[in-house]
Amino acid sequence: MKKILLFAVMIASGIAASAQFPTTVTTATNCFVFRNFNTSGEGFSSPSIYSGTDDAEFNWNAAAGAEIESSGLTVRSGSLISPIYVQAGPGVSTIGFKYIVPPGTEYRLRIISAVIGAPLEILDITSNGPVYSLFPATSGNICVMLSDADLIPGRLLRYEFTFRSNQPGDILFDDLAIEVGAGALPVTFEGFVARKNANGSLKLLWNVGEEVNVEGYFVESSTDGVNFTNAGYVRATGKSIYSLDYPGPVVKTIFFRVRNIDFDRSSKYTPVIRVFGKDQGNTHIQIYPVPATDMITIQHKESTSKSIITLVSPDGRILQRVLVSPNTYQTQLNVNKLAKGAYLVSYNDGETKVQSAWMVKN
Repeated sequence: MKKILLFAVMIASGIAASAQFPTTVTTATNCFVFRNFNTSGEGFSSPSIYSGTDDAEFNWNAAAGAEIESSGLTVRSGSLISPIYVQAGPGVSTIGFKYIVPPGTEYRLRIISAVIGAPLEILDITSNGPVYSLFPATSGNICVMLSDADLIPGRLLRYEFTFRSNQPGDILFDDLAIEVGAGALPVTFEGFVARKNANGSLKLLWNVGEEVNVEGYFVESSTDGVNFTNAGYVRATGKSIYSLDYPGPVVKTIFFRVRNIDFDRSSKYTPVIRVFGKDQGNTHIQIYPVPATDMITIQHKESTSKSIITLVSPDGRILQRVLVSPNTYQTQLNVNKLAKGAYLVSYNDGETKVQSAWMVKN
């Protein structure tokens, strides 16, 4: 894991800094795993805090599914710093982690401002007396609640975990548990479409414009458009486009939607899309959202290589003509630059049918 030396200097220069309000630390029991490190280092960094000879570094170990300090040093100090998170509730933060350490190892936990600059602002800390606390055993779980008026909802912050030991043996850090949130809805959905794979299965794709503390996405399916069940789950990884393959072939109409879930368990849905079975077809196209602002999604029958969508002004002028990707059921158009009003959208399947519907632009 790469050391962040510049960050280390800033932290060193800010050791004397403290929060404006004192911190109260109490034992907690409601620690739920937020990051399990099973598939990645979860964006954690391992800076050299003091740039000294006793500094040790954590690295993500794929086999263990954990962050491990394995320098081989007897006397050493090592730290882990989280990526930026968002403070959830006012004045408190529950934090926990799993550990395996040599006998006599101590730890320090600090919440620090996400603004990287000197002096570093420490928002709260596990101890106001002794800076470090002794681990109660060589393995187990820590779960504490830090109360401090400097923890303001919506504030960007990082978590710093520092360990020091004078005995040989690896130090393991795993199963981070923290409370995070985002004042607004955690994700902005920009589109949701279905495409047909060569083997008859479906590829469901959705793109997001903003993703804040999102845990993942549940794809839900329905045969009646009312009662939905879980069809799959995709973990959030900070991408702009996600996808899920749904087994086929599709023999009857199926409705789909995507529900995000964030770390404080809030969620929202995409619009529902409809995929028609092999021997079924739309009697008309559907357009959403209504009214439109930036992007519209046009729901249509399965397209061919000749399918075309046309956008027409009220006076009959052709404003857009788009060749539809084959084997798709939805097409998106950018209408951001259109003036307010009603516009006609036509779908030509390239064979025998032309279907039209009105779109209202705000």
